[in-house]
Amino acid sequence: MTPNTEKPAHTNRLANETSPYLQQHQHNPVDWYSWGPEAFERARAENKPIFLSVGYSTCYWCHVMERQSFENKQVANEMNHRFINIKVDREERPDVDQLYMTAVQVLTQQGGWPMSVWLTPDLRPFYGGTYFPPTDQHGRPGFVTLCRGLDDAWQRRNNDVQVAANQVSDILRQLAEPAPPAKAVDIDLTFIESLIERSIADYDADLGGFGSAPKFPRQTLLELLLVFGGAETPPDSAVHPNAELKSNALSRALHTLDKMAAGGIRDHLGGAFHRYSTDARWLVPHFEIMLYDNAMLAWCYAEAYRQTESHAYASITRGICDFVLREMTAPAGGFYTAFDAEVDAREGQSYLWTRDEVRDALSRTRVLIPGDAEPAGQLEPVFSEHDIALFTKTYGLDDGPNFADPHHGNGRADSNVLYLKATLDEELDATLEPMRRRLYAVRQQRRQPLFDTKIITSWNALMIRGLAHAGAVLGEQRYLDAAAGAADFLLHHHRRENGSIWRTSRDGRPSHDGFVDDYAFLAQALLALRDAGAGDDTRREQAAGVAAAMVLQFSGNADAPGPTGPLYFSPAGSELIVRQKVASDSPLPSGNAIAAMVMQQLGRDEDARSIITAFARPLHAQAEAMGAMLQAALLYVRSHGAMKIESSSAAGV
Repeated sequence: MTPNTEKPAHTNRLANETSPYLQQHQHNPVDWYSWGPEAFERARAENKPIFLSVGYSTCYWCHVMERQSFENKQVANEMNHRFINIKVDREERPDVDQLYMTAVQVLTQQGGWPMSVWLTPDLRPFYGGTYFPPTDQHGRPGFVTLCRGLDDAWQRRNNDVQVAANQVSDILRQLAEPAPPAKAVDIDLTFIESLIERSIADYDADLGGFGSAPKFPRQTLLELLLVFGGAETPPDSAVHPNAELKSNALSRALHTLDKMAAGGIRDHLGGAFHRYSTDARWLVPHFEIMLYDNAMLAWCYAEAYRQTESHAYASITRGICDFVLREMTAPAGGFYTAFDAEVDAREGQSYLWTRDEVRDALSRTRVLIPGDAEPAGQLEPVFSEHDIALFTKTYGLDDGPNFADPHHGNGRADSNVLYLKATLDEELDATLEPMRRRLYAVRQQRRQPLFDTKIITSWNALMIRGLAHAGAVLGEQRYLDAAAGAADFLLHHHRRENGSIWRTSRDGRPSHDGFVDDYAFLAQALLALRDAGAGDDTRREQAAGVAAAMVLQFSGNADAPGPTGPLYFSPAGSELIVRQKVASDSPLPSGNAIAAMVMQQLGRDEDARSIITAFARPLHAQAEAMGAMLQAALLYVRSHGAMKIESSSAAGV
């Protein structure tokens, strides 16, 4: 194919960015800025509102809005005339995303990506939403109509805009700090068990998982249930958990892991897991593959194997880890970010099969495998009709198509997501393995989804922890070696001489100051390596150094005597209008929760206690969204007993 050498009609400032998501927009006719002083100064100088668009490289609807609006010259002209336009990669700047997502949720009671927010020149939000179609539809204003209306409000009713911006900003400030409890609270085992019981109340006893469609893995909850349900209570312990709740917690976690592994949310050829299931059965996924999902699931399946010694859990864990080592590992040892959900604007296209395509692929004598010396490919035996029939039956192909493109076509299913109709025993798994390898090789010849090659500190740290745990329980030295190599990469390339941490890098270029989760997760990963036997006390010393730098950057009490207290998400000196202290999972565990666990491992128990107790009120109110903090509290109570928090007269209700 002759390369396309035609010069793009437009190139904007995003061409200089390292983020693949921002670079995707470099040829939009929109006059995009990245988040920073240049954009802010121009907005203030020209007294124009800011249009803030936040997304990420593997977001389907982000691509749709770009194609429909940001690539359209007429729409771009409207935007350039009326606003200063800023594009943000939420994975590079989770602080910006988190703050303004809170604003969108306050304004609309919902959120999602792409996130679209209009700000005053001094960064106060006054209107927001998510995806907007370019034109008016079904009685709702389209993006162009909205842009004109908001510009008109700015010009003609600026007082109203300022009032709205002040109201939203005041709410953001109120939500940024955890409220103290209105009455005295004992964080003890009874308190924790009541919150665990509440967190699993929406368990799906038939299909596994929690809640209804769309279904997310909810890894922080699964880890909590495995830690709570699988722990042995020492005979002399003063803390005796509820035996029935322990049993329920563990069985529900294992049942969910089983159902997910059988469903289409798992890539049965590649080994990784997609981001979530669009249905309650775990059958049809949203096809993004994210490093953080697989990092946390690797830990969960490895822990399930440790507790049960089931072959299935070992196989699933190896599938995840091998996929990451094969497909998502940089030459220098770090791990890449994500695979897109679409190819050629078609969601899941590279992962789908028809029964005839499977039969054809398994009947070939030669398959071109990337990297083969001979162009003709490798010579392999033809699988028998019996083998092929066994495969199509096992993976649900005999039942007819199960996937209809949600955005194109007539709504009728015409292809298949592979899923397991029944649990594989060890013998059947071994029989099907060479057929899975063949189909995977054939699939690799298709056009592949976009691949985000930035390296994120916190996500890498989660993967290091997952690989370390998998390597230890499975006895796989290569997983331990990969985890150690990635840790050394981060310490050498994502850490400055003063101990502060970079958030991301790409092609050797680090960028953006790290956030509290980058520090906390890295410290936890280093301790996991030590615990897995992949390092001596040097790893503990490294973790202690990272934790000390974290306190310096994110604690409001860093210079004061006494315990650390809750940590800010963003470092000091941030240009945001509000610095938030966050304890909710996102689905990544909260940085404060992991910091509390790290402090316990480092023997800084008072620091851990001060973090946990600061979030006692939100923990009681919304434990379902705070699985990691609940786990931190559980680990503390097991080791040190109950924590008593006194009421505050400033607590209000």
